[in-house]
Amino acid sequence: MRVLITGASGFLAEHLSSHLQMIDGIEVRGLRRAECDLSKDREELRAVLRSARPAVIFHLAGRISGSEAELDRDNRLATVNLLDAVREECSAAKIVLGSTVAVYGDGGTAAAPIDESLTPGPRGFYGASKYAAERAALRHAEAGGWVITARMSNPIGSNMDASLLCGTLAKQIVEIEGGKAPIITLRDLAPKRDFISANDCARALWRLAERGECGATYNVACGTSISIAEIVEIYLRLARVRPVGVR
Repeated sequence: MRVLITGASGFLAEHLSSHLQMIDGIEVRGLRRAECDLSKDREELRAVLRSARPAVIFHLAGRISGSEAELDRDNRLATVNLLDAVREECSAAKIVLGSTVAVYGDGGTAAAPIDESLTPGPRGFYGASKYAAERAALRHAEAGGWVITARMSNPIGSNMDASLLCGTLAKQIVEIEGGKAPIITLRDLAPKRDFISANDCARALWRLAERGECGATYNVACGTSISIAEIVEIYLRLARVRPVGVR
């Protein structure tokens, strides 16, 4: 089986690729932005699909920060272009759209967790752009294509970008171990988040491709929350320099 992963230079795509390569009979093809910008390189995208002939596409390409226009381009428009190309070149391919629990907006408690039945209320340009991509995917399903949406909550693992919480924590600790002043600078430590291992997330994405229901949306999460302060403490216990202050 041939599998295509967009956003192949991202840390989650690396974990997914590693997981798939351990499964017999799967041939993985990664697609990086340097090779094909999904927001504009339409002919190149079609050529990739004709060459790869994927049975499954994991669409993990996207942007987590930037201006409203940048987020719309790299999340919504890139998804629309991919769906259009799939309909023309490999209409039978299954698509797993990587989305985010940020589309829900605020909310979620132990007593009233957020499930897939909650109507999204995205706050901010990022959540709005990902929800717009989801709606494009739903139209693809309504037109006869096979697609499901995976709303992921804070995957963490090796090679995370420093723009993400655990990535910047690791980066700052490594810099301190290399001789910088032992102070970590962060924002609010009080919020709680549902973190999930990138390896577990990768396994869940493949399970969705195997068993998911076309047109459905699935939360991919651990199911429990932990405060940012607790995450910081875990990282500081692993640091080779002590003490480390937190500002």
